Amino acid sequence: MKLRVNLYSESLFPAEVRLSFLRLNQVLVGLVLILLLSSALAYGFVSSLESEKDELQHAKATLDERKLELEDELAKRQPSPSLVAEVELKAQQLELKQMLIGKLSQQEALTSFGYSPLMTDLASVADRSIWLNRIQVNENRYIFEGYTSSPQSVPNWIDRLKTTTTLKGHAFASMTMSLGEDKPLAFKLTSDADTESKAAEGRK
Repeated sequence: MKLRVNLYSESLFPAEVRLSFLRLNQVLVGLVLILLLSSALAYGFVSSLESEKDELQHAKATLDERKLELEDELAKRQPSPSLVAEVELKAQQLELKQMLIGKLSQQEALTSFGYSPLMTDLASVADRSIWLNRIQVNENRYIFEGYTSSPQSVPNWIDRLKTTTTLKGHAFASMTMSLGEDKPLAFKLTSDADTESKAAEGRK
């Protein structure tokens, strides 16, 4: 015979919770440990960055100080006036030498160009009564110095010179003759280009 009657059905009992208080405490402890470990790692990383930052700042301060020292030394160093004057003198000498070399090269080219055809033309109008001991070519000016055994041979020789290719268009601006003791008659002729054409223009 039953002495107790169960008036509660199973639906009236609270649902069974799988997460107990003990498990909840264990989970909370695990989370706290994870947070502590993460904080420790973050703190170590930040400390390392702070230390590296301090080192970089110290290196920067050292470099800035060294930079200021070098700038002060550079400001104090002035070029030596004697060295500056020497450099300027050397530069002027170099410039003059270059100008001289260019002038000599130009003169050499003009001289080489003038003498070669001139010798050919002189050979074509050679006169036995006239011999030359000096020939000078300066751009469009020709100077002849020599001797003659006959004074009349010089004008005739000049007329023949005017027909040559080299001296065509030239006129002898001056002619001097001198007779020394026991020496043949010496002469000096100077030829300028376009002298006759310039004189003609002046007459117009």
